This record gives sequence, structure tokens and C-alpha cells, in this order.
Amino acid sequence: MEQKIKAGFTLAEVLITLGIIGIVAAMTIPGLIAKHQKIVTATQLKKAYTTLAQALTMAQKDYGDISGWDFKPSNPEDGDTTSLKTAITLFAKTYLIPYLSVVTDCGAGKEASKQCFYTWYTTDGTALNYTPSDNLYRFILNNTTLIQLSYDNSAGDYTIGHVLIYVDINGFNKPNTISKDIFVMSLTSSGRSLKMYGAGKIRETLLNEPTKKWGCKNKGAASNTSIYCGALIQQDGWVIKDDYPWF
Repeated sequence: MEQKIKAGFTLAEVLITLGIIGIVAAMTIPGLIAKHQKIVTATQLKKAYTTLAQALTMAQKDYGDISGWDFKPSNPEDGDTTSLKTAITLFAKTYLIPYLSVVTDCGAGKEASKQCFYTWYTTDGTALNYTPSDNLYRFILNNTTLIQLSYDNSAGDYTIGHVLIYVDINGFNKPNTISKDIFVMSLTSSGRSLKMYGAGKIRETLLNEPTKKWGCKNKGAASNTSIYCGALIQQDGWVIKDDYPWF
């Protein structure tokens, strides 16, 4: 009768095999995680944009075309910050909040609830410690998305009624960083529809706008650095492509 010989692995062979598996895992798993994070981020951003756009569409059924809405500050040039608070509150409570599933309405002004305030970060890691003010209105949706409304004064004139909508797509969850989970949308009475900030610009500008550092690849300490990132994701079909500045 032939005797069967059982072959086995030596300890050294097992250790070598495990080492190879570990090296391969170390090389591939971070890439898979990053790919998954990009998909989740793009999906959440699209959902947030769609949710807000649908709310504005419903508001137009009740109040007519956006071009006729009354949401401009009345007299900000002389430092009348009360008018900013009144206008941003009117906009939020009339045209958005009634059409959204809001679980926490923190309001605007110095008396606004601090429940909606936590540290945000710019693309270079600078902390943005926002506090309640007359030109900030914040509320949280039932899916944890945080919405911040404010009037844009980048052109030195609040009266154009340009509302900036900062969206933290996962609320208090990290990284709380512009271009990673915080994105910017905008609405004007003349624009008549919600837009990702920078929408309509060529892709190269969305990536590398050099003058104001609004391009997605720019890094800086200002709160408006890289604010074109959301428009870039939208233009790319709600996909975060390989040239997007990820972690």
C-alpha cells in the first residue's frame, strides 16, 4: 500500500504569505475606502441639491416666480444689520423651511441657538469658528444635513439679494471641511433657480481659478476658498473624478 505524504506550509512560508497579503491590503484598501467616500460624498451632495431645488419649486407654486420674491435686505449700506437679519429670516421661513423636513431651526441673529454651530475648516485646515450673527441663518434637516443661509457681499452690495447657501452634507460628522463635506450653492432673484456656486464656468476655471482662489484645487484660510468644488462635481455628472483634490 502506498503511503500518502501530507504536504504542509512551514512557519516561514506562512509568515511570508501573510506579509504579502498585508502589503497588498495596505496598498489597495485605502484606495477602495477613498473611492467609496467619493461616491458617498457625491451622492449626498446631489441629494442635498435636489432637496433644496424641490423645496424652491414648491415655494414658487405658492409665491410665484423667484424673480418676484421679496428677500433682499432693505438698507444695509448704512450698517443696518437688523435688515440683514430680517431679510434672511424672511427668506428662510417663507421660501425654504416650510417645504423641508427641518428638525432644528436655530434662526438668525445674536440670539440664535448655538446648537447649530460647530467648527468648520478651510481647505488648508484653518478653523472657522462661526458664531450667531445677523447674516447667518442655520437649520438642520432630518437627515443631519446642516444648511447655512447668508447674504453675499463679495461685490460690496448686499442689496442684490444674492443668498449663499452653505450645505454640510453630513452635519456634525467629520471632516466638516469645505470641498470635502461642505459645499456652496447660491440663489438670486435674477437667476431664478438654485445653482451650485460657479455653475456655468468652464471646468478648468472650476478647478484652478487663480485670482480669488475659488477654484477647487486652491488652498487657503478664507471661507470662500475652493467654493467651486460643488459646481465641479455637478458638472462632472455628480462624480468626483481623479483630478479632484481629495484627502
